[in-house]
Amino acid sequence: MVRLLTEKQAAEICGYSVYWFQRKRWAGGGPPYRKIGHSVRYPEDELSKWFESYGLRTSTTQEVLNIPHESAAA
Repeated sequence: MVRLLTEKQAAEICGYSVYWFQRKRWAGGGPPYRKIGHSVRYPEDELSKWFESYGLRTSTTQEVLNIPHESAAA
C-alpha cells in the first residue's frame, strides 16, 4: 500500500511551504495529489518522482530540462 502524506509532511520533505502546495493545486504545476473527503494527500512515491524531475537544471542560465507533469500535457 502506498503511503499518503499530508500537505505539511509533503512540504517538509520538499522544502516548500504548505501555502506553496495550496497555490500549486489551484494554479497547476505541483505534484499529483488525491482528495479523500475534505483532506488532501500526496502519494509518497508520486511526490518523490515529481520532486526528482521538477525544475532540473545544469546552470542558472539554462531553461528547465524537465517540465512538471501538468504543463507537459498542455
